[in-house]
Amino acid sequence: MAELISKEKLLFGLPINIPNMGTIYQPKLRDFVNDDFNYAKFKGVFSIKKDMFLEDTNEDYDKIKDFDLIIYMNLIEDLIKSLKLLYKTDEIKIGELKSNDLSSIKILIKANEEIYCLDRENYTEFANRVLILLYSGNNVAEEEIKEELDEIELKMLKKRREFEKKKKKNKPKENEDNGITIYDIANYIIHVDNKYDYDSVLDLTVYQLINSYYLYHQKEDYSIFMDYKTSGQFKIEEKIEHWFTNK
Repeated sequence: MAELISKEKLLFGLPINIPNMGTIYQPKLRDFVNDDFNYAKFKGVFSIKKDMFLEDTNEDYDKIKDFDLIIYMNLIEDLIKSLKLLYKTDEIKIGELKSNDLSSIKILIKANEEIYCLDRENYTEFANRVLILLYSGNNVAEEEIKEELDEIELKMLKKRREFEKKKKKNKPKENEDNGITIYDIANYIIHVDNKYDYDSVLDLTVYQLINSYYLYHQKEDYSIFMDYKTSGQFKIEEKIEHWFTNK
């Protein structure tokens, strides 16, 4: 299956084109070193999912969109600040509300002489791509299922959803959820690799920062394992994949 965002663009911090939403720019650590808007707020606004609050068996599940939660939780201001950072423009505003209908809220983005509209219909797809820039989310473009599911397939779908929920529940939390912030990661990289200092690390994108952190850890683990294995003092029969190919 194809990638939603090419690995090359992610690794080299290049601008990303999102279908029907124009070009966005990968956020850097430098973008979040301020008192007004931090990384936790930026990531948090795109991480809000209705699955966090609703079971798929709820009768309102299909009616509610992730974008609706942004409105109900008063996160529109954080979303607009995030979009200004991603698009590198201040020309972002809320469109005219139709008859006090909150579901009609649209965010209008003017960038590169084009106007884009973010609303409850396209928000989830947009947010999922932003999360990929943060070394989170799924970067696999799954083919759309066109065949109608029969009764047996529907039962299997429900079982699969239950299984996925259990996996998410038991999955170890990563990055800021386990107390390690991107600033801790930056501090680690500064002291593990002398080519980075407190100034140069600020220009790494979030993806580059976290990707480097995981690669350094894999390299360390591989080095420690090989030291034990070749010391002759320990009987180690296990094999370990080389740190560079262990992805």
